[in-house]
Amino acid sequence: MIKDKQLAEIIMVQPNTSLTGSFVRMLPIGLLYASAKVVKNGFPVHVFDARIRPSSWERDLECKINENTAIIGITVMSGVSIMESLKISRFVKFKYPKIRVVWGGPHVTSSPDDGMQEKAIDFIIRGYGSDSFYQLVLNITGSPAAIPFVDIKGLSWRDENDNVQKNELSNEFEFINYREIPYHLVQNLDDYRHIDSNETAFPLYSVMGCPYSCAFCSSPALYSRFSKKWHPYPVKEVVEHIKMLKDRYGATFIYFIDDDSFVDLTNIENIIDGIKQYGIEVKLAFRGARINEISKMTDSFLEKLVDAGTNTMHIGAESGSNRLLKLLKKNITVEETIEANKKLARHTRIQVFYNFIVGFPTETIEETKMTRDLILRLIKDNPSCCVIPLNKPRPLPGTGLYDMAVNHGYVAPSTLEEWGRYDVESSDYNPVWLSKQHNAFIRMMFLCMYFIDDKIFKLSTGRNLKYKVLRLLARMYKPVAMFRFKYGIVQLLIEDKIYSFLKKFI
Repeated sequence: MIKDKQLAEIIMVQPNTSLTGSFVRMLPIGLLYASAKVVKNGFPVHVFDARIRPSSWERDLECKINENTAIIGITVMSGVSIMESLKISRFVKFKYPKIRVVWGGPHVTSSPDDGMQEKAIDFIIRGYGSDSFYQLVLNITGSPAAIPFVDIKGLSWRDENDNVQKNELSNEFEFINYREIPYHLVQNLDDYRHIDSNETAFPLYSVMGCPYSCAFCSSPALYSRFSKKWHPYPVKEVVEHIKMLKDRYGATFIYFIDDDSFVDLTNIENIIDGIKQYGIEVKLAFRGARINEISKMTDSFLEKLVDAGTNTMHIGAESGSNRLLKLLKKNITVEETIEANKKLARHTRIQVFYNFIVGFPTETIEETKMTRDLILRLIKDNPSCCVIPLNKPRPLPGTGLYDMAVNHGYVAPSTLEEWGRYDVESSDYNPVWLSKQHNAFIRMMFLCMYFIDDKIFKLSTGRNLKYKVLRLLARMYKPVAMFRFKYGIVQLLIEDKIYSFLKKFI
């Protein structure tokens, strides 16, 4: 045990992700938030991002490990991230058995039990992690200020009898002051770019939580014990955070990664006013926006967003079936989505991205075709919009979708390897309630949605060889993709094999 905190080094690891992650590589903000209190209290911390050079991660990680490395923390999402995190954990434990491996992040927060079956994982931290990770580090390094494992919120560990113990999650948000976020741990900001872009991009939270109860989302389960499910950061603090990123790091693009930024439109308007008052010139993007919130926005409000630099908005449309939208507690209708899209079409400087999920329990192939028809309608009414390639539902414990899926024959994965195969970009992920025909139709939609809206031309300039080749392929394949998508042609889908081959190199 290394008891001197000046000697006990920590490596925070971002594993490789899916194909989408190779186009949009975000700053590993979760690792920075988790490290905040540890760094503040003097522990040496290094960030290692396996996405930067995925083919040489073993060699690169070994270069960071030394005799003082005591802890390796890994952030884990569902799907590909699990398999990549397993590789890293087993590699570390095989070569450096004394190093403690700690997992955190969205997947283990929802499903921690299968993680503790893996002997290469020593600890799991569920939910918000900065304080809990700091308390764990104190314990591992033998600090006299350490508290017992049993008192660390959200911690899972094995006791002296090798029995798994699991503590209760925290019931409150963890707010990190922007001055304490250790951005300096990221050595090269140029590694983080959005699709062939020169922008210096920073993800940022302006609010915490979400007040909605969508059945497919894990957030309602996480926030169910919270007295207040949506809480904004102080407006002045958000604006000063943006100014600091601009002045100190040259930020040109701020990406709000809130679960939902627009619950209170006045709050966003105040942030926009603050940005203008400080004279901060940056581009803005919002990940969390809902159709019902777009419906409340006036044209003048949207123009105000544009004038402040907003050029990107991600919106969850989810389905073209009103029955499914009601079942999923989305609290919107297809008709509202169409009208909101028409409104956004009047503001062409905002690049709108729509998310869809198909293949829910009880969903018929006709309802999936309704989603297909809605996608085509959105593109027709708003030619500048983009549609994100389809997601399939991933039933996580604690969600309404999980209970629904179990009632239709779903058996949850019991190992990390099984969870790792539940990747929405993989043709191997086929929910038990979907027929072979229905699966084939969804797969065709997924592949074609990379091309039907010309997103590669809207989002890239073709400055390098990779994007020049992709643009050429997209130009040739788009007529085929649109024909398949519009008429539901699933036969001879050789594109799937080509896609699986190409993504190894992209």
